[in-house]
Amino acid sequence: MFEQTETRVLGIVENMAGYLCPHCNHESHIFGSGGGKREADKRGVPLLAQIPLEPTITEQGDKGEPVSLTDGKVAGIFKALAEKIINTK
Repeated sequence: MFEQTETRVLGIVENMAGYLCPHCNHESHIFGSGGGKREADKRGVPLLAQIPLEPTITEQGDKGEPVSLTDGKVAGIFKALAEKIINTK
């Protein structure tokens, strides 16, 4: 779609890249792994982030408080993604 509309693609963000257990923080790859990287390589763009399937993303969003404003691993992923987008030329 982006090629057809000549829209610049900054990179790939892989959603639901793994599941982070809220109790032990163990990561499981329920839907497999590496798909985002393979697609980014195929398209010749960077893999910008791998966002895990993590309950706090939904919980914080439902409260109107983005998870990126908290501390923790997932917040760090979103903050790093934002930095990459800001610094993309």
